[in-house]
Amino acid sequence: MGNVEKLRELAEQLKFPDYNGFPDIELYMDQVLDFLSRSRTSLRDDDRLSSAMVNNYIKADVLPRARGKKYSREHLVHLSVILRIKQVLSVKDTGTLIKEDKQNRTDEEFYENFRKMIDMTAKEISGKVLSSDGNLPDIAMRMAVESYLCKITCEYMIDMISGFEDDSYFSKPTNTIINEDK
Repeated sequence: MGNVEKLRELAEQLKFPDYNGFPDIELYMDQVLDFLSRSRTSLRDDDRLSSAMVNNYIKADVLPRARGKKYSREHLVHLSVILRIKQVLSVKDTGTLIKEDKQNRTDEEFYENFRKMIDMTAKEISGKVLSSDGNLPDIAMRMAVESYLCKITCEYMIDMISGFEDDSYFSKPTNTIINEDK
């Protein structure tokens, strides 16, 4: 199987259900973990959700509290988004971004908008990879650099959304050169 076909197969593995693909009944923690473990968020197996992680998201006010010991479709939707965004942003920034993006939207509208963003961005990335000359190290490095710059920009915008304004973003770093001859 060629690299292009393998990339397409991997992209298919990362797809996740539409809103109605989530159970509409409340689930216990072990059922939540089992359900979400079937939805891959990474190509690496060490990115699994644990009950401790869910509890930390609740404590950090990123995820609503469970009703008793049961979790609803709303929890599954939030966890599905959190699991993807937390790979790029801190838990705090993930929570801020989700809260702001979800304003004035139902859970279904919020989630379906997120899915559309994933699909659109995946197509853009696939197009870049497929139109490149095939030099995998160069492509991977370019994508890493783009990811880094997107992360920095996103953090800046989250700070603006949060009302944190700091002119130090644009101040020039001090260039200290050590002269060993002295």
